[in-house]
Amino acid sequence: MISRLGHKHAVDAARPHATAVSIGTDGTEDEADVDRDRRGLIVTGGLFWVLLQSGLLGSVHAQTPQCADLFSATTMDEALAILGSTSANDTVVDVTLPGVVEDGAVVPVTVSSTLDGVSEIYVLVASNPYPAAVCFEIPSGTDPFVSVRLKLAQSGPVYAVVRASGRLYSRVAQTRVTVGGCV
Repeated sequence: MISRLGHKHAVDAARPHATAVSIGTDGTEDEADVDRDRRGLIVTGGLFWVLLQSGLLGSVHAQTPQCADLFSATTMDEALAILGSTSANDTVVDVTLPGVVEDGAVVPVTVSSTLDGVSEIYVLVASNPYPAAVCFEIPSGTDPFVSVRLKLAQSGPVYAVVRASGRLYSRVAQTRVTVGGCV
């Protein structure tokens, strides 16, 4: 059966529709163009992945230093001793977290500092079985700012410790964890 569109189009109408077909500028269909486009997309994606994984593509991010000793500490005093002694309320460190949280499983904590030369930022939670929650290595030229979500075992102080120019500065903030949202 030949349609008014011509023999070629009638044959194409009977072909399964799973095959990708492109129509060229001259009105003819060319599956090779689709395959070439598909291969080009795969090659481009692979090249992008290689550049991203090698570090040649991307921006500078805060990185986690090797803190094995700090993360093995089981008390707050032990964790602070591993870091080095620090005063407890420096105004050059800002730690922000909610005063009361309904669920201790996801508590937003933000730490920033006005100091120059910040190399590391630590967050310690006194009420957790292992007080060291997170430590970040801040590359030079990066703003000393981190924002994380922590799991708190119960109400208590959260310490933000910043290492800048070889010295430690810290700030403490209190939060109250309520079970079921009742204060």
